[in-house]
Amino acid sequence: MRGRVPGRVRGLVARRSPTQRLGAVAALVVVLSAPFGGWRSAADQEVVPLALDQRLDLGPFHLTIDSVKQVTALPPVLEADPDARYLVIRTTVTNHTDRAESVTLAEAAFSGDHTGFLAWPDEEAQLRVYGVDDAVRLPSGEFVNPGITLHLAFVLRQQPDTDLAALTLGVRGYHFQEVDPQTLDPDRWVLDETPIAEGHLPVEVDA
Repeated sequence: MRGRVPGRVRGLVARRSPTQRLGAVAALVVVLSAPFGGWRSAADQEVVPLALDQRLDLGPFHLTIDSVKQVTALPPVLEADPDARYLVIRTTVTNHTDRAESVTLAEAAFSGDHTGFLAWPDEEAQLRVYGVDDAVRLPSGEFVNPGITLHLAFVLRQQPDTDLAALTLGVRGYHFQEVDPQTLDPDRWVLDETPIAEGHLPVEVDA
Protein backbone atom coordinates (compact mmCIF):
# COMPACT_ATOMS: atom_id res chain seq x y z
CA MET A 1 0.00 0.00 0.00
CA ARG A 2 1.83 3.09 -1.20
CA GLY A 3 -0.93 5.64 -0.75
CA ARG A 4 -3.49 6.43 1.90
CA VAL A 5 -6.35 4.01 2.38
CA PRO A 6 -9.63 5.60 1.25
CA GLY A 7 -13.06 5.32 2.76
CA ARG A 8 -14.64 5.18 6.17
CA VAL A 9 -12.08 2.94 7.80
CA ARG A 10 -8.52 4.28 7.86
CA GLY A 11 -6.89 1.06 8.91
CA LEU A 12 -4.19 -1.12 7.58
CA VAL A 13 -7.19 -2.44 5.62
CA ALA A 14 -8.01 -1.63 2.03
CA ARG A 15 -11.11 -2.91 0.32
CA ARG A 16 -9.81 -3.04 -3.21
CA SER A 17 -8.02 -6.40 -3.48
CA PRO A 18 -6.91 -9.36 -1.32
CA THR A 19 -3.34 -8.05 -1.40
CA GLN A 20 -4.50 -4.71 -0.04
CA ARG A 21 -6.23 -5.89 3.11
CA LEU A 22 -4.53 -5.91 6.48
CA GLY A 23 -5.93 -6.34 9.92
CA ALA A 24 -9.26 -7.53 8.50
CA VAL A 25 -10.36 -9.18 11.71
CA ALA A 26 -12.59 -6.78 13.61
CA ALA A 27 -11.38 -3.79 11.60
CA LEU A 28 -14.78 -2.21 10.98
CA VAL A 29 -16.49 -2.44 14.36
CA VAL A 30 -15.35 -4.50 17.31
CA VAL A 31 -18.17 -5.73 19.47
CA LEU A 32 -16.49 -7.77 22.17
CA SER A 33 -17.41 -7.57 25.84
CA ALA A 34 -16.19 -4.68 27.96
CA PRO A 35 -16.07 -4.52 31.73
CA PHE A 36 -18.06 -1.43 32.67
CA GLY A 37 -20.95 0.83 31.62
CA GLY A 38 -21.13 4.29 30.09
CA TRP A 39 -19.13 5.82 27.26
CA ARG A 40 -15.41 6.03 26.90
CA SER A 41 -13.85 7.54 23.80
CA ALA A 42 -10.69 9.00 22.36
CA ALA A 43 -12.58 10.39 19.37
CA ASP A 44 -12.72 13.95 20.70
CA GLN A 45 -9.07 14.07 21.73
CA GLU A 46 -6.45 15.80 19.64
CA VAL A 47 -4.34 13.43 17.57
CA VAL A 48 -0.81 13.48 18.94
CA PRO A 49 2.43 12.53 17.17
CA LEU A 50 3.19 8.85 17.54
CA ALA A 51 6.41 8.06 19.40
CA LEU A 52 8.33 5.12 20.77
CA ASP A 53 7.89 4.40 24.50
CA GLN A 54 4.62 6.35 24.49
CA ARG A 55 1.85 4.69 26.51
CA LEU A 56 -1.48 4.93 24.72
CA ASP A 57 -4.80 4.15 26.36
CA LEU A 58 -6.87 2.24 23.80
CA GLY A 59 -9.73 1.67 26.22
CA PRO A 60 -9.35 -2.07 26.78
CA PHE A 61 -5.54 -1.92 26.81
CA HIS A 62 -2.57 0.29 27.46
CA LEU A 63 -0.27 -0.10 24.46
CA THR A 64 3.32 1.07 24.09
CA ILE A 65 5.36 0.70 20.89
CA ASP A 66 8.83 -0.35 21.98
CA SER A 67 10.50 -0.59 18.58
CA VAL A 68 9.86 -0.91 14.85
CA LYS A 69 12.23 -3.03 12.76
CA GLN A 70 12.43 -4.33 9.22
CA VAL A 71 13.99 -7.79 9.15
CA THR A 72 14.65 -10.47 6.56
CA ALA A 73 13.72 -13.28 8.97
CA LEU A 74 12.29 -13.66 12.44
CA PRO A 75 13.58 -16.94 13.85
CA PRO A 76 12.22 -19.25 15.03
CA VAL A 77 8.79 -18.20 13.75
CA LEU A 78 9.48 -16.77 10.27
CA GLU A 79 12.09 -17.86 7.75
CA ALA A 80 13.66 -15.55 5.19
CA ASP A 81 11.40 -14.77 2.22
CA PRO A 82 13.17 -13.73 -1.01
CA ASP A 83 10.07 -11.82 -2.13
CA ALA A 84 9.42 -9.85 1.06
CA ARG A 85 10.64 -8.31 4.26
CA TYR A 86 8.97 -8.30 7.67
CA LEU A 87 8.02 -5.14 9.54
CA VAL A 88 8.05 -6.00 13.23
CA ILE A 89 6.20 -3.66 15.59
CA ARG A 90 7.24 -4.70 19.07
CA THR A 91 4.86 -3.60 21.82
CA THR A 92 3.99 -3.83 25.48
CA VAL A 93 0.28 -4.44 26.01
CA THR A 94 -1.49 -4.34 29.40
CA ASN A 95 -5.10 -5.22 30.12
CA HIS A 96 -6.12 -2.57 32.65
CA THR A 97 -9.80 -3.57 32.74
CA ASP A 98 -11.45 -5.96 35.18
CA ARG A 99 -12.09 -8.79 32.73
CA ALA A 100 -10.39 -10.68 29.90
CA GLU A 101 -10.01 -8.75 26.64
CA SER A 102 -9.20 -10.03 23.14
CA VAL A 103 -5.81 -9.36 21.55
CA THR A 104 -7.81 -8.70 18.36
CA LEU A 105 -8.68 -5.31 19.88
CA ALA A 106 -5.00 -4.34 19.93
CA GLU A 107 -4.42 -5.70 16.43
CA ALA A 108 -7.34 -3.80 14.93
CA ALA A 109 -6.17 -0.54 16.54
CA PHE A 110 -3.25 -0.19 14.12
CA SER A 111 -3.47 1.84 10.94
CA GLY A 112 -0.86 2.98 8.48
CA ASP A 113 0.13 4.59 5.19
CA HIS A 114 2.87 3.71 2.70
CA THR A 115 3.39 0.42 4.52
CA GLY A 116 4.06 -1.64 1.39
CA PHE A 117 2.21 -4.56 2.87
CA LEU A 118 1.81 -7.91 1.14
CA ALA A 119 -0.53 -10.83 1.72
CA TRP A 120 0.89 -13.83 3.50
CA PRO A 121 1.19 -16.99 1.36
CA ASP A 122 -2.11 -18.90 1.47
CA GLU A 123 -3.47 -16.40 3.95
CA GLU A 124 -5.44 -13.18 3.97
CA ALA A 125 -3.38 -10.01 4.25
CA GLN A 126 -3.29 -9.10 7.91
CA LEU A 127 -1.04 -8.43 10.84
CA ARG A 128 0.25 -11.54 12.56
CA VAL A 129 0.61 -11.41 16.32
CA TYR A 130 3.44 -13.18 18.14
CA GLY A 131 4.30 -13.48 21.80
CA VAL A 132 7.82 -12.13 22.19
CA ASP A 133 8.69 -14.02 25.36
CA ASP A 134 7.67 -17.48 24.14
CA ALA A 135 8.06 -16.98 20.36
CA VAL A 136 4.63 -18.33 19.41
CA ARG A 137 1.94 -17.00 17.15
CA LEU A 138 -1.20 -15.99 19.02
CA PRO A 139 -4.42 -17.32 17.52
CA SER A 140 -7.15 -14.91 16.50
CA GLY A 141 -9.30 -14.08 19.50
CA GLU A 142 -6.67 -14.89 22.14
CA PHE A 143 -7.69 -13.28 25.42
CA VAL A 144 -5.55 -11.40 27.94
CA ASN A 145 -6.60 -11.62 31.58
CA PRO A 146 -7.03 -8.52 33.78
CA GLY A 147 -3.81 -6.98 35.03
CA ILE A 148 -1.64 -9.04 32.67
CA THR A 149 1.10 -7.41 30.60
CA LEU A 150 2.29 -9.10 27.41
CA HIS A 151 5.15 -8.29 25.07
CA LEU A 152 3.68 -8.71 21.60
CA ALA A 153 5.13 -8.37 18.10
CA PHE A 154 2.72 -7.29 15.37
CA VAL A 155 4.27 -8.44 12.10
CA LEU A 156 3.55 -7.19 8.59
CA ARG A 157 4.77 -8.89 5.42
CA GLN A 158 6.22 -6.04 3.37
CA GLN A 159 7.50 -5.24 -0.10
CA PRO A 160 11.31 -5.26 -0.08
CA ASP A 161 11.55 -1.84 -1.74
CA THR A 162 9.18 -0.06 0.65
CA ASP A 163 10.25 3.52 1.35
CA LEU A 164 10.64 3.31 5.11
CA ALA A 165 11.13 7.07 5.39
CA ALA A 166 7.58 7.60 4.07
CA LEU A 167 5.96 4.92 6.23
CA THR A 168 3.59 6.17 8.90
CA LEU A 169 1.66 4.33 11.58
CA GLY A 170 -1.42 5.23 13.56
CA VAL A 171 -3.09 3.81 16.64
CA ARG A 172 -6.81 4.17 17.26
CA GLY A 173 -8.71 3.77 20.49
CA TYR A 174 -12.16 2.48 21.35
CA HIS A 175 -15.23 3.90 22.96
CA PHE A 176 -17.43 1.80 25.16
CA GLN A 177 -21.06 1.62 24.16
CA GLU A 178 -23.35 0.41 26.88
CA VAL A 179 -26.35 -0.39 24.69
CA ASP A 180 -26.44 -1.12 20.97
CA PRO A 181 -29.74 0.16 19.51
CA GLN A 182 -29.60 -2.58 16.88
CA THR A 183 -29.07 -5.63 19.08
CA LEU A 184 -29.62 -4.26 22.61
CA ASP A 185 -26.37 -6.02 23.40
CA PRO A 186 -24.45 -4.09 26.10
CA ASP A 187 -20.73 -4.10 26.74
CA ARG A 188 -19.32 -3.20 23.35
CA TRP A 189 -15.94 -1.79 22.44
CA VAL A 190 -16.36 0.21 19.23
CA LEU A 191 -13.31 1.26 17.24
CA ASP A 192 -12.87 5.02 16.85
CA GLU A 193 -12.29 6.44 13.37
CA THR A 194 -9.83 9.09 14.57
CA PRO A 195 -6.40 7.91 15.72
CA ILE A 196 -5.13 8.64 19.20
CA ALA A 197 -1.67 9.09 17.73
CA GLU A 198 -0.09 8.83 14.30
CA GLY A 199 3.13 9.65 12.52
CA HIS A 200 6.47 8.34 11.36
CA LEU A 201 8.55 6.17 13.66
CA PRO A 202 12.22 5.34 13.14
CA VAL A 203 12.57 1.92 11.55
CA GLU A 204 15.65 -0.11 12.35
CA VAL A 205 16.82 -2.22 9.42
CA ASP A 206 18.32 -5.65 9.94
CA ALA A 207 21.17 -5.89 7.50
